Amino acid sequence: MNNLVSIEIENNSELGAVVSSRTVAEELGKRQDVVLRDLDNILKSHSTDLGSEIIQHEYTNNRGRKYREYLLTKDGFTLYMFNIQGHNDFKLAYINKFNEMENQIQNRLPGSYKEAVAQLLETLENNEQLQLENNMNKQKIAEYEPKASYLDSVLQNKSLVTVGQIAKDYGMSAQALNKLLHDLKVQYKQSGQWLLYSNIHGEGYTHSSTKEIEHKDGSTSVRMNTKWTQKGRLFIYELLKENDVLPIIEQ
Repeated sequence: MNNLVSIEIENNSELGAVVSSRTVAEELGKRQDVVLRDLDNILKSHSTDLGSEIIQHEYTNNRGRKYREYLLTKDGFTLYMFNIQGHNDFKLAYINKFNEMENQIQNRLPGSYKEAVAQLLETLENNEQLQLENNMNKQKIAEYEPKASYLDSVLQNKSLVTVGQIAKDYGMSAQALNKLLHDLKVQYKQSGQWLLYSNIHGEGYTHSSTKEIEHKDGSTSVRMNTKWTQKGRLFIYELLKENDVLPIIEQ
């Protein structure tokens, strides 16, 4: 390759890799108006629309005056060079540079806007799932921490109850009790699952297990199954009583 060949290709955000007809004229030792005329003739002589390969454009010179030019994609540049003789080193240098820039762009960016959005959504979903699993693990770890108080030993009972069973004691639905516990800052909802706030999830109020759910599309997600211990049931009783909510038997 001729070492005197100067490669000047720009990466246009809308058009991709292009080279100006002014650069082509300068490298070939031609006048700009001659190159413009040649490109005009190519556009006129082809029945197909080449407007996306040989693109009309304007530039502003140092004096602020505007002049016309063409921006050539790799296909437009190749078509122009095939219409003139010689300059093989120049042709090869530019085609290689076009290929190099295209590879760089493809390796750096997703193939399309749709793919970019899909990639972003997948990343967000993965991050949300990781955060959910982390919070669930924190709750499970806290639940299994050893307890030392007398009350804990008295209330050591393997009988677990669901929030629905507790809700029946108060004549309400599981949904209503969950919402009430949320309003009282006991739990919060993340990705459709109720989790205890960090200030109480180590108090032994719940016992949670997780299971993997397989969906129709083949993907999987983790779901937490939380039940309340007898200590947790007593906690709910005391909390609701402070807020004037009594079980049916005491009403």
